[in-house]
Amino acid sequence: MRYRPIRQTTVRRRAGIRGARALATGCALAAIGLAAGPAPGALAAPAPMERPATSAAAVHGTAAPGTAAPDATAHAVTLVTGERVTLHADGSVVVAPRPGAEADYVTRRLDNDVFVIPMTALPYLGRTLDPALFNVSALAEAGVTTTPVRIEATGGVTVPPSGPAFGAALAKQVGAEAAEGSVGGGPLFGGVTSVTPVVATSGERAAPRPVARADHTVKVTVLGTDGKPLPGTTSLALANVDDAARYQEPSLQAVDGEARTEVPAGHYTAMVSAGTFDSAGEPTGVRMATAEFTVPDGGTDSGTDAATATDVVLDLRKATERITFSTPRPAEEHQLILHYLRQDTRGAVAVNGGVGVSSGAPVYVQPSGRPVTTGDLRFNVYTHRKAPADAATPYSYDLKLANPAGTIAKNQHYTVTGRQLTTVRTDYHSDTPGRAQEVARLMYLPYESSGEALSEPFKAPARRIEYVGGSAGASYQDWLKAGERRFVSQEQTPRPGRTTSADWLRGPLVPGFTEPAGGAAADETWYCAACRKGDALTFSLTTVLDSAGHHVLALPSDITSSHFAVVSGDTTLYEGDGVSGGALTVPPDKAPYTVVYDQTRTNDDFRQSLTTHTEWTFASGHSGGRTVPDNWTCVSEAGEYDGPAQCSALPVVVPRYQLDTAPDGTSPAGDAHLVVGFGHVPGVVAPPAVTEAAVEVSFDGGERWTEASVTALGEGRFRADWTTPDAAAGRDASLRVTGTDADGNAVTQTVKAAFTVAADRG
Repeated sequence: MRYRPIRQTTVRRRAGIRGARALATGCALAAIGLAAGPAPGALAAPAPMERPATSAAAVHGTAAPGTAAPDATAHAVTLVTGERVTLHADGSVVVAPRPGAEADYVTRRLDNDVFVIPMTALPYLGRTLDPALFNVSALAEAGVTTTPVRIEATGGVTVPPSGPAFGAALAKQVGAEAAEGSVGGGPLFGGVTSVTPVVATSGERAAPRPVARADHTVKVTVLGTDGKPLPGTTSLALANVDDAARYQEPSLQAVDGEARTEVPAGHYTAMVSAGTFDSAGEPTGVRMATAEFTVPDGGTDSGTDAATATDVVLDLRKATERITFSTPRPAEEHQLILHYLRQDTRGAVAVNGGVGVSSGAPVYVQPSGRPVTTGDLRFNVYTHRKAPADAATPYSYDLKLANPAGTIAKNQHYTVTGRQLTTVRTDYHSDTPGRAQEVARLMYLPYESSGEALSEPFKAPARRIEYVGGSAGASYQDWLKAGERRFVSQEQTPRPGRTTSADWLRGPLVPGFTEPAGGAAADETWYCAACRKGDALTFSLTTVLDSAGHHVLALPSDITSSHFAVVSGDTTLYEGDGVSGGALTVPPDKAPYTVVYDQTRTNDDFRQSLTTHTEWTFASGHSGGRTVPDNWTCVSEAGEYDGPAQCSALPVVVPRYQLDTAPDGTSPAGDAHLVVGFGHVPGVVAPPAVTEAAVEVSFDGGERWTEASVTALGEGRFRADWTTPDAAAGRDASLRVTGTDADGNAVTQTVKAAFTVAADRG
């Protein structure tokens, strides 16, 4: 028997800039490392976070290997200013504000680096505040969850600690300086001259120097709304749109309204976002201005002769169009996010930036006089809007709307109607009352490689109506933070005029397998988690799934113990602790296999489904044919993902629960039931019907079991009925379900504290 670690291998990216999201709905194998040399259970090396689309994305320990590859390495970091940013490996970010503040920020993206810069930090960026402080990609790669800093200051200065206190002090200074008419010109806190991250973030990699000869001076002047050079420090983006590789600078610093740089001749674009602030340091408005210009090839200048420099003006007075919305029902703006994407003639990114505002401050943009003629421009807006506080049932709107290609439209008022929207009736379940949760909706247009969202906090359990709509080709992925755990949905497409329902964290929460989203693009790579390729057998679990298939992100993990074993007949082929899947080479002859997985989670934010025991039995032999789709990739005997050839999905049976419980995870004493459907893992062609099922219930922690009455409903679905005794009121109840298909493949899953019997109110 041979055990091999899964090695990294290159996966073809999708055409265009959306290629960075090619893995966004895939399955990544993790915690495998069943190597012949090291002891069984040694972990495969983590994939580099900054290049998710070119690795097998193996991750540490009890991470959820069946989740999408980007999500398997999602990382949360608290910035020096206190904002908490969760970074998915496709570059998508979810931003939560520091306590007591709004999350107003700009994003800048270059190659594999994502910067999230709070608006209050912009005036000090590149002078007092090192841009590397906000390079969330590099901070995540360094493994930090907070941002330790190194500070240089004159004597006697008191500096607040990194995090919310620093952010609050910064906002206070911004407010004081705004009242005096100039923000960002002096030292911080009366004497701080430099703040840099302690960790090595390689922040400088995000500003590559031009590779072409740069012998022409460009002078950029940033004018404020009063028509005068903008005081303090302003960060702007400048890039060549013939070929961005010739010159691309996402954070050029204009000091007191002026910046100079050396560039090669060619066509250029420039973009600036700037805010105004009140005395509390909160933005009172945000404006975005742009410029398109040409640097003529008229000979070499010295870089100091103003007469030979190309003068460019970014005039915030031209940002005249305020972004506003009309929705069918009254709704207040909770967040507004702009995405400005400027591409060069090759289709490569020249400027990729955004502005996120949650304060409700007005946002103005400069409309295009005409469509760009060199390269392309894409501009869109996203808004999350909330019902008034007195609404009987809370509701919200999530809208992602594109401008015509090549332009920023002259009219920035967006009107949507009910016929353009999908209505999603959503229940957020919680087995602990008043659990703190946050929800965000990442929305994408076809040309976008990543998404942004601001999280909205609320208490669960809760019931909401969510209206979702967007321009042609829009899709979305939901993100939920419950306590410290993060869960995501598969990517979905709005269905205008339709009403659907969604359940989040409806129990039982169990290990299992994610499935490709319905209608997923045929060129998006999916990693098979239960497959046979030749004599390589792969079995890799997602550690926590709810009843709707929402899956937990890999990190952080609350699994405190787990045991995984693969058995064939009387022979144990592999077993180990702290892993949730494996890939191993097995004999070619068809043989029976049993996979056993035990898992215990320790988490004060959850009460139920913390302990599970699952056994899968199936038969498998050498696979010389293919059953999986063309866009799937499977692990070979060499331990690499190398495409779908000779890959067939294992006939693994999986349960799908519809437990009759309230959103708080309770069910009353008396008559009770469970509907459980049994199917097979994705990729199985013509699966045998599941013909037998059994359900047992225990009200004493699994000491004694009561067999339920099971009725077949057809198509692999069964209804189990039992009577919950009055004496069980207030106690947790455990479940054990078994499903067997016509070929003898089966699953048995035991879930302790799967639900709670409601307390007797009498």
